[in-house]
Amino acid sequence: MMIRILRRLRSYILILPFLLIRNKAKFIAITGTDGKTTSSTLLYNMFLKEGFKVACFTTIGIFYNDGFIQSGLHTTTPSAYDLRKKLFLFRNYDYIIIETTSIGIDQGRIAGLRFDAILYTNITLDHLDYHKTWERYAYVKSSLQKYLKRTGFAIINKDDKKSFEFLSKQFKTIKYYTYSIYDSASDIHAFNVTKDSFDVKFIKSTYSFKTKLLGEYNIQNSILCIATALKFNISENSISEVLKNPPVISGRFEIVSQEPFIVVDFAHTPNAILNVLETLDKMRKKDTSRIITLFGAPGERDKFKRPKMGENAALFSDIIIITADDPRFDDQKEIYKDIIKNIDTTIFRENVNIFRIDDRGSAIDFAMDLSNKDDIIALLGKGHERSLAIKGKEIPWSDKEYILKKVKHGKK
Repeated sequence: MMIRILRRLRSYILILPFLLIRNKAKFIAITGTDGKTTSSTLLYNMFLKEGFKVACFTTIGIFYNDGFIQSGLHTTTPSAYDLRKKLFLFRNYDYIIIETTSIGIDQGRIAGLRFDAILYTNITLDHLDYHKTWERYAYVKSSLQKYLKRTGFAIINKDDKKSFEFLSKQFKTIKYYTYSIYDSASDIHAFNVTKDSFDVKFIKSTYSFKTKLLGEYNIQNSILCIATALKFNISENSISEVLKNPPVISGRFEIVSQEPFIVVDFAHTPNAILNVLETLDKMRKKDTSRIITLFGAPGERDKFKRPKMGENAALFSDIIIITADDPRFDDQKEIYKDIIKNIDTTIFRENVNIFRIDDRGSAIDFAMDLSNKDDIIALLGKGHERSLAIKGKEIPWSDKEYILKKVKHGKK
C-alpha cells in the first residue's frame, strides 16, 4: 500500500509543470478488460470523420490527425509524466481519447485529468497478480469516476452482468447510461442483429447501421461508441461511414491469410479467447473444418486466468497448440501445466490434438503444416505486439509479419 501511495505522490510531483498548461480538449476515458482498443479506435475515427482534431492513446500507440506515435513495448496507459508530455502536443485539439487501465488508475498515471465521459467495455478476469481479487480489480476500475467532471457521464455494459451489478452500486452520484444487446430496457439497445447490420435504440431515437465488424462482442463495442458519439453530437452519417468501412485495427481479429485462413488477435484473457473463437466457430466453411488455436500465457503475470484460458480455448478448438507468449523468466513447462489444468484430457490428448511447442515460430509452422484449405488458424495473444519478452530480453517478433513472409514465399 505504501509503495502505491508513493507512486501516486511521485506522479503528481512530476506533472506539476504541466498542470499550469490549459488543454481545451474534451477528454474521454475507455476502460475494461477487453475491447478497449477496438472501441477507442472506432470512436476516434467517428470524431475524425466529423472533422474534429482528435488524438487517441491506445495499446497499439497514439493516433492523431496527422500521424502515429509508437508508445512503447507492452504499454497501454503511459506513465503520468509521459502522458502529460504527449498531451502537451495535443493541447489545441478538440477531443482526446485515452485507454485507461486499472494499473494506470491505481498508480496515478491519469493524475490531474478530468474526463467528460468514462466508458466501460467489461470487467472480466485479468491482472489478479496485481489486484489479488476481482472485487479489488473492479473497484479500481470504478474509481475512474473520481476523474469525471461534474457535467460528465459514464456508459456501462449491462450484458456483462457481474460488472454491471458492481458498477451500478458504485455509481451513486454520477450520471450513467447502460447498453445491451439483450435488455431492451437499457438506454442503448441493439436489436435486429444480423451478420452485417443492426438497429439501435438510443433513449427515444432509433437508428439503423451496416457493419463489417464480426462477432457479438464487436456489436457491443459498436453500440458503446455509437452512444458516445451521439452524446457528443457526432452525426449519424459519420458514425455510419465508420461502421460500414471500419479501420483495420492491428492485431484485432485481423485476417492475415485466406489460404489457409489465419486470424491474428490480441486475445489474452479468458473472455477475449472465448469471444474470438466463438466468432470463428460460426465461420467454419464445412462441418469438417477445424479450428487450430495457438496461444500461451505471459510469465510473471496473472496465473489465475491461465486454467480458464485453456478451458475456453477447448470449447471451440479442434487442435490446441500452447506456445510462448512473453514467458519472461517463468518455466514454459509450468505455464503449459497451468493452461491445461481445466482441459478435458479425454478429448484433448497430448501430441494428438493438444501440443506444447515453446518456440512460437516453430509452433506456427506446425499449425500451418497441420492445416488444410478448409481449416481456420487462430493466433492469439500477441496481436499488434512486436516483441517477445524472454529471460530479460525483448526479442523482435510479429505474428503478422511471420505469417506474411511464409505466405509470400508459398510456404505452409
